[in-house]
Amino acid sequence: MDLSRFLDVVRNSGWQGMALWGVLLAQALLWVGLVRLHLAVRREEAPWEECVGKIRSAFLRKLNGEDEIAELKVHRYAPLVDQLIALHFAEGKSELFLRWLLLRWKAKEGLRPYWIRWGHLLIVFGGVVWFLQGLRLDIGTEVLKRTPCDPRLLWVWLGYSMWIAWNLVQLQGNLERVQRSLIAPRQDE
Repeated sequence: MDLSRFLDVVRNSGWQGMALWGVLLAQALLWVGLVRLHLAVRREEAPWEECVGKIRSAFLRKLNGEDEIAELKVHRYAPLVDQLIALHFAEGKSELFLRWLLLRWKAKEGLRPYWIRWGHLLIVFGGVVWFLQGLRLDIGTEVLKRTPCDPRLLWVWLGYSMWIAWNLVQLQGNLERVQRSLIAPRQDE
């Protein structure tokens, strides 16, 4: 990237140059927000096969099943998985359908802040693209290429954002597997 070229564009473009500083700041905030979201989603990753296997094993095993259930209560996988397991044992005496609804609600409630943060980032992305489009009409695209305000960087950001959304969908699917193994464990799952 050519920083001197960017500084020349800022100095020689009047109010559009000041607007480029705003675009640069907004892009930096978008990247910081996306990296923070990525790190938050990574904290929710658990060894899914081990987690589901231990839950199934604890509930299906006749011999030493109680020991495994006691170990399951104190084992730590990931924050959302631990919340689901704790809720399952707290509501152990309730009706099966009610427990299923509570676990489903808790999983969706746990994922909601991630989806909301992702949605806010996409809205800001749309605002930055819209603003850059206006600047592109005023000063042209060639001037912005290979500078920190290069519009192509936003498409990289969008691809990374879609990858995080895919991770959130996978996380939801894995939480549903945990929920199924808590409510109705099967040997062939």
